[in-house]
Amino acid sequence: MRSSGIAGIILAAGGSERLGCPKQLLPWEGKPFVWQVASSALSADLSPVIVVTGAHHQAVEKALTDLPVEIVYNPDWENGMSTTMKAGLRALPEGCEGVVLLLSDQPQISPLLIRGLIEFRARHKAPITAPQIGGQRGNPVLFGRETLDALMKITGDMGGRPLFKEYDVDWLPWIDDRILMDVDTEEDLQVLKRAYHFID
Repeated sequence: MRSSGIAGIILAAGGSERLGCPKQLLPWEGKPFVWQVASSALSADLSPVIVVTGAHHQAVEKALTDLPVEIVYNPDWENGMSTTMKAGLRALPEGCEGVVLLLSDQPQISPLLIRGLIEFRARHKAPITAPQIGGQRGNPVLFGRETLDALMKITGDMGGRPLFKEYDVDWLPWIDDRILMDVDTEEDLQVLKRAYHFID
């Protein structure tokens, strides 16, 4: 059964200044980070899957040529994550039931987790559905269609976090705390690799 009412937006526009190279293109199990995230989104039956680029646009687009995703370029990417999120939201089809926001520096996020969010939303109908591990909020997050207008009003260098104070949230219990990891620095990358037993 396909869950085609929920779209996916992958935020992949950042310049990776702290890392010093495009983290969207770092290798993970033989494929770039952004490819792995997009592949998981597609495997979880998100539709459409929209990848928003900015810095390194051409290289990121090239990395995704074999996947049926929609590429959206955000010319304002330097003005913060909210501009990237909103570029993706503007590309959503009419009648979309919701959207899962995914980060391009989390290649470890599995289709199982994404499907879990979709199924939890279908049962509980809360405006926001997010994973929770040991009391900590994780990513990705599913925002229902009732939140989309509010997402479009967010500004600055943040995604949907402000809405957690405005809407009810259903927390999907999750055990694997490795989903809390992301990559901003070389140290982060090595920690993530060690967590999955990938050693350079």
